[in-house]
Amino acid sequence: MSGVLDYMRTYPDLLQASGVLGSIIYVGGFALVQSGRACGNGATYSASKIVAALLVLISLVGAFNLGAFLIQIGFIFFGTWGLFRRSGTLPPQDGVVHARLDGTRLVTQPSANGQIAPASPDDLPAISGSESHQPAPAGGKSARLFLGDAGPAL
Repeated sequence: MSGVLDYMRTYPDLLQASGVLGSIIYVGGFALVQSGRACGNGATYSASKIVAALLVLISLVGAFNLGAFLIQIGFIFFGTWGLFRRSGTLPPQDGVVHARLDGTRLVTQPSANGQIAPASPDDLPAISGSESHQPAPAGGKSARLFLGDAGPAL
């Protein structure tokens, strides 16, 4: 392993480029979420954070920083966890919160067979997909609603 790290250190420009590309992916993804062009709950967002973390982690071979290393490991771990959770590989969690079209929240509980289901068919969203565009309100700006995990109720 030491030989691989020594070999990587002979190319400091590539290590730096790796870190710069990783930071562009981090900031670019964050900008897309903040501008409403991407959903922060999606698999693509999680995958981009994993790729960015790996690139920055590679760059740390040239100049190690414990704090940056721990942040990258956290992004890789939680990003991978999120991808497995979205793929259905992990068992469902108790009390998953979903956003509803009317702005309220729906809390579902797993049944005896481990499947998550709403209390009644009336609780199902009227559309499918990760994003819905509602008609423009009186102010003239269109509202964008993201469906999926809304996070814990506060």
